[in-house]
Amino acid sequence: MGSVDELVAAVDAAFVETGRGLSGWRDPHPDRRPLKEEYSRVTNPQRWKILAARAEAWFEALAAAGLAEIEAEAEVAWREPTRFPAARTIRAVPLAPGAIPLVVAMTGFEGVEWPGVAIGAGDPADVLEVVPDCACDACNYGSQDALDVLDERVICVVTGTYRKLWRGRREITVYSKDRMSWSGFDKRRVRLGRFARGRLMTSQGIPDGRPGRLRLRRFVGGRFSASPTAIPDDYYTTTNDITHQLKLRRLDTLHRAITNKLRRGGNRRNKRKKTEKILARPKRWNQIHGSPWLECNDQQ
Repeated sequence: MGSVDELVAAVDAAFVETGRGLSGWRDPHPDRRPLKEEYSRVTNPQRWKILAARAEAWFEALAAAGLAEIEAEAEVAWREPTRFPAARTIRAVPLAPGAIPLVVAMTGFEGVEWPGVAIGAGDPADVLEVVPDCACDACNYGSQDALDVLDERVICVVTGTYRKLWRGRREITVYSKDRMSWSGFDKRRVRLGRFARGRLMTSQGIPDGRPGRLRLRRFVGGRFSASPTAIPDDYYTTTNDITHQLKLRRLDTLHRAITNKLRRGGNRRNKRKKTEKILARPKRWNQIHGSPWLECNDQQ
C-alpha cells in the first residue's frame, strides 16, 4: 500500500467492526454559546470509546498493510507524562527504515472525568495530542471533530511529516507542510520605558529618570502631556482639566491598540521566519523526526 487515501479507506473499513455498537453525535451547541453549567459537566463519558475504536481501526489497517508490528499491551516510556493515567497503551512499530513508532494511550471510559486518548510518537514517546482536549459538555463539538483530529495526528506520523524540536523553553512542532506551531519565542523581559507615553515622577512630583530615586505613585497621561501638577492626595496627573485628561487617555488607548495590532502581525511573521530558519538548520536543537511509513506520500 503506497497511498494515504488507500490507507484511510482501509481504516474506514476496519472502523465498521471496531466501532460496532458505538454511535457518533453532532455538535450539541452549533448555533449558541455553551451554558455556564456545561463547563463543569461531563455527560456520558462512555461515548468517547469511539476514539479508542478509531485508534484500533488504525492499528488493524497498519498491520494488514504490512506497515507495522502492533504491540497490544505496550510498556511505553514518555518524554513527558500524559495528562491522565492510561488504562491501556498500544504501540505500532513501523517496518520502514528510519520511521518512528506511533503510540496511543487510552483512559478508562467508565466513571472518569477525562475520557479520551493520547497520541504519541517516537521512543521515548512525545505527546502530539490529547483527544478530546477537554471532555466537558461546553468543549464538546461532536464526535466527528474529535475523530478528524485523531486521524490528522496519526497521518502526520505515518507520512513522516511530524517533526518536534525543542531547546530549553522553546518548542517547534510541524504537522504538515502547511501547519506548524511554536512556543517560547516571546521575550521574557519587557521594559516599561518602551511602552510609557507620559513621564514618571517622584513622590514630590518631580520628573526623575534615575531608577534609584524613582518612586512611582501614579501614571496618567499621553505623549502630549502637559507639565505635572501635584494634587492633595499625593497622586500626580498631567493636568487639572479632567476633559483634556480623558481625551489624552483615549488617544493613548487608541495609539496602543493600533501599535499592538501591528506589532502582533509583525512578530508573527518574524517568528515564522525564525522557525523556518531553525527547521532548515536545527543546530543544537533536540529533535523527533522519522521517515515515511509509506512508499508513496501523495498528500503531504
